[in-house]
Amino acid sequence: MRHDRWTGYLLIAPAFLALFGVIGYPLIRAFLMSLHEIILTDPGLGQPYVGLANYVASITNPLFAGALWRSAVWTGVNLVIQMVLGLAIALVLNEPFPWRGLARGITLIPWVTPSVVSVLTWRWMYDAQFGVINAALVGLGIVSQPVVWLGNTQTALWAVIGESIWKGTPFVAIMLLAALQAVPNELYDVAKVDGANAWKRLTHITLPLILPTLIIAATLTTIFTFNNFNAIWLMTQGGPLHATETLTILVYNQAFVAFDMGQATAIGMITFFILLVFVAIFGRYYIKSELNL
Repeated sequence: MRHDRWTGYLLIAPAFLALFGVIGYPLIRAFLMSLHEIILTDPGLGQPYVGLANYVASITNPLFAGALWRSAVWTGVNLVIQMVLGLAIALVLNEPFPWRGLARGITLIPWVTPSVVSVLTWRWMYDAQFGVINAALVGLGIVSQPVVWLGNTQTALWAVIGESIWKGTPFVAIMLLAALQAVPNELYDVAKVDGANAWKRLTHITLPLILPTLIIAATLTTIFTFNNFNAIWLMTQGGPLHATETLTILVYNQAFVAFDMGQATAIGMITFFILLVFVAIFGRYYIKSELNL
């Protein structure tokens, strides 16, 4: 028995070593960097140990509070809308209709489109002079003149959120579709015999049975969105006037614009711990949902 236990440890040891090399070591290295003053433009300074000074400086940075708030809005709006739209699309794709397989394939197109292609396409669509969005809004009489979506502090963040929702929703939809296909049809047949309408079947059968998958989808969407750098940087680079500067953009600017690697890694560690809290909360609800099934 003891021999089998050590055999199991040896079999999983390569995976743990790989995870430590990819995740563990960089995380430890980043934490140690956050405890030192590292100014890239002053190599003669060395890397003096400053303790938690970088964390204090990061939190008191006038840009930090705004970046944290925008990260919360960016992630929260994306999460809610992607989950609702993803569930609605999954419910539709789970129903039998002609060309259902083709519809499922088309649904995946936004998700499999490379980020650069997606962002550049949406930038063109948002263009004030030639963008199709402004052309449609002006043509329908919704606005009297073209809107500078990415150049206005009031609309820039929402414009980037629109692109993110378009690209991320198919991932949620496919995950939930897979969960829906595992729900036995017999349960719906019995519910119909008992007189349950579509809403009751959804709330009393569908949602409880796919709840674990919903939690996993919400967790992954939160992580992917919170850490999303490409969409914001390629569309606005955090502007105008920091209107789309989230924590990930602030880390980049602190590291490669201000050249303060110590504060950049400190903000990165703060971001990591924020995500860790959310993952722990989602994980707790996931375990409870699995136990209730």
